[in-house]
Amino acid sequence: MQRVASNFHMHANVGYNQSRDLVNQSIILTFLLIFFVKTFLTSGSFNSELINKTVTGLNALMLLYVGYAFFIATMAEKAVAGFLVLLFLVNIATGHGDYLFGAVFSSAVIILFRRIEMVRGAEMFAIAFVVAGLLMVIPYTFYTEGFVYLDERYGNRLTLGFDNPNTLAYYSFALFAMLLCLIDHAKLTRGMKNIASLAVSALIIPVLMYSYSRTCFMLALLMLLLFWLAPLLRFTPNRKVCIALTLAIIGFQFASVIRWGNNPALDALLNQALTGRIWFSWQMFQAVGLPNPLFGMNIEPYKPVDFFFIAMFYSAGGIASVVMLFCYFHLLGNMRRLSRFMRWVVVVFLLTTFTETYFLVPVFNVSLLLLCRGKEMINSKLEG
Repeated sequence: MQRVASNFHMHANVGYNQSRDLVNQSIILTFLLIFFVKTFLTSGSFNSELINKTVTGLNALMLLYVGYAFFIATMAEKAVAGFLVLLFLVNIATGHGDYLFGAVFSSAVIILFRRIEMVRGAEMFAIAFVVAGLLMVIPYTFYTEGFVYLDERYGNRLTLGFDNPNTLAYYSFALFAMLLCLIDHAKLTRGMKNIASLAVSALIIPVLMYSYSRTCFMLALLMLLLFWLAPLLRFTPNRKVCIALTLAIIGFQFASVIRWGNNPALDALLNQALTGRIWFSWQMFQAVGLPNPLFGMNIEPYKPVDFFFIAMFYSAGGIASVVMLFCYFHLLGNMRRLSRFMRWVVVVFLLTTFTETYFLVPVFNVSLLLLCRGKEMINSKLEG
């Protein structure tokens, strides 16, 4: 009798877990679809009141998902998210900007993705991206102001209706990375995986090339090369390597700005290689000094500030930035569960912090989604 009760309890738990997984997967899929539709609309060069109202409605709808994420969060997750919410409210109340709302939103996305298997999350990411893209064909065809951007340096840069060619490039780069991760995880022979990676590259890399986004184009080629070489390389990055790389990038970004002018020849060389990013950040440093430990600030008047860590410390404040770095270092502990190639994906996205400011957004920085591998641990805690 006791064995029968035990078996019944076990099967009930299995059924409950399957139902919970299905609910979480459905929530994440619809959330991703809404997110991509909303961001595609806000990133397009539209001039339509109807689209503006649609974006407002979608923003309100996504807040429900944020609330649900905090509802199902563990106590540790609630503590981190609650602390970020508190700092966000303090910054808003004191007129120091709303940057931390993005951090709160990102924490909610990570909480949701920690409830499902990584592969399921990657599949839903790709599905939502493609479906949202198809849904955007009509508004982008009839409401955008053009599909190319005339740049004095490069001539016509491909935008496909986005307001900026770099936006198109980063969307495409994120999708490219996620598709390669899905191919890497697929049960295919090495040869078939290489053929599949070439097919994906043939579709996406030309878009990156004609957008003339040097960062995304070069990093996409690097990622493709790493996809082929990762099984052969004896070295693969781990948590310690990525933490060291993160700290080195932070050190370089702040040192290059604070010490600007000490070595004019070297400064000019580095600034040219980074297309003026050091100089723009130095302009902000000259105006306001070091970042405020508690409060963030609106860096809009000093843009473009494309050093991610410079932008984060000034926009969020020192304390919030350190908390977010600590959370990222904690997520890096899951690198040991990633494949050899996926570990390199984490490194490649760290390199984007030299020229892009999307690193904090999990749906753009897909390496954050790869690192959300806490489902088994969380489920055991919930059942306990």
